[in-house]
Amino acid sequence: EPVVVGTDAPFPAYTYVDAAGVITGFERDVMDEVCTRARLDCTWQLANFGELIPGVMTGRFDVVLGGIAVNPERRELVDFTVPYHSTDPEEWYIGRPGAPAPAAALIAVQSGTVHQSHLRELGYRHVTFPTEPEVLAALGAGTVDLAFGPFQTRADVAGFMAAHGIDFLYSDMLPDEGVGMAVCKGNSDLLAALDAALAAMRSDGTLALLENRWFE
Repeated sequence: EPVVVGTDAPFPAYTYVDAAGVITGFERDVMDEVCTRARLDCTWQLANFGELIPGVMTGRFDVVLGGIAVNPERRELVDFTVPYHSTDPEEWYIGRPGAPAPAAALIAVQSGTVHQSHLRELGYRHVTFPTEPEVLAALGAGTVDLAFGPFQTRADVAGFMAAHGIDFLYSDMLPDEGVGMAVCKGNSDLLAALDAALAAMRSDGTLALLENRWFE
């Protein structure tokens, strides 16, 4: 049966929709190669990031990916593959110069992200939005003081920041175990197939080639 792959696509270079309307990016290439090696018939579905883990838990998706950081909180909900990409633990609050510090600010953040969990744990005032473009739109409109998310090294976000006089103002450390794919807890056959394909791709250099293509 087809394996339904769920992802949130406005997140280059991990996943995004190109000018032709096709999901592309680093994780599209990784998953396509995994599907080929594991002999899986994969189909793709787009969803908001906050729907990915709940969707795989309820059977809407068989596997989800899209820059999903592996951490203990998420491990309680789903099973993860071996990580296939490392992350920078330093994440940034962006805003206009002179904006208050995070502890005193109203912060926009995308729902379902580790950034939202971090703000909740700290007790910082924040408002959530289903998509990253809505987070940035709120910051651009001035309805929030700061936005918190994976904005560094993002050419698509850099243009927005320059146009609105926004800069990187404050940072926090959000350590994790790397980026992985998630499946429903107990789906051991699919997890084993994914892990075996990823291990072979790391061993023969395919993962390194894809990382160099998309992130160097």
